[in-house]
Amino acid sequence: MEKAVCNHGFFMMAPNVWDPKSKSLTRPLTLSNSTSVSVTISHPRTLSFLVIQVHGINNVSRVDEELILKQVGRMLRISTEDDRDVTEFQQLHEDAKKNGFGRIFRSPFLFEDMVKSILLCNTTWERTLGMASSLCVLQSKLADGTVRPSSQNNKKRKRVLKETKESSKKEAGGNFPSAKEIASLDKELINKHCKLGYRANWIVKLAKMVESGKLNLEEMERRDMTAKQVSEKLKKLSGFGAFVTATVLMCIGYYHLVPSDTETLRLFREAHGNVECSKETLETAAQSFYDRFSPFQCLAYWFDLIQNYETKLGKLSELSQLDYKSVSGCSHMKQLKGD
Repeated sequence: MEKAVCNHGFFMMAPNVWDPKSKSLTRPLTLSNSTSVSVTISHPRTLSFLVIQVHGINNVSRVDEELILKQVGRMLRISTEDDRDVTEFQQLHEDAKKNGFGRIFRSPFLFEDMVKSILLCNTTWERTLGMASSLCVLQSKLADGTVRPSSQNNKKRKRVLKETKESSKKEAGGNFPSAKEIASLDKELINKHCKLGYRANWIVKLAKMVESGKLNLEEMERRDMTAKQVSEKLKKLSGFGAFVTATVLMCIGYYHLVPSDTETLRLFREAHGNVECSKETLETAAQSFYDRFSPFQCLAYWFDLIQNYETKLGKLSELSQLDYKSVSGCSHMKQLKGD
């Protein structure tokens, strides 16, 4: 489980909380009535199965049990299809097999993956972590009524202001907001609480497309469409450039594209000795370098990137949350942008 979780920045982003000592993951998951419940997932060495602890509920219904298992299975990529991908990739990549690498951590739902992919763009890793945390705080306020959907703000203005003042004493994070919750807000309200900048507009548009049915995320996940068809559909969305599209495809299970950004450029210069690589040549260079691992180019890239991080910082699974902001080459950001 440790290897299946601590291999991508998403595990460091709220509402995920990894405990290095117990090697367990705690976060809210969604129940059938759309409320959230805190769940801790662990894999004791003495057991051959995962242990899932549901907090705050004495009796979990069969429906909710199945829904929780589905979300955990998605996060850890527990499926016949994922098993096949891992086996085929490790046949191509001996070092990955030795290290037990092959399952890239993701979120309980594709919508969360998509929003988090947008949060990665054109900013520092530290700010990305902050934006994700702020969205979870906003979700908790939506859940308890402290913040109300945009359409209700005028009717409830006095009550909202009073509750906001009282609740400002604590900033407890909730679950990651759903498409329905974000679709009920406007970009101004989101930015007031989360300071996402231009990303807020992209995220609201995405949420409204999902809620209206114009964008069917379940269809994408079922792989009823080819990777190319999914890619073309994603690229038509606001904010979905090459990097975000490649990252989302990876989350779905299509690994043929390398999500190239400043971290990729740093890796090529630093670890692969390609000092002549530039922003203009990076995407082509990355695809060419990892083509020998087709159709798992992205997995091979992430293996190299994780190895690079852990050479400098030690095992990611053993870092404290205070050290998460150091897990990137963001200190190189200005230098690379200026090249």
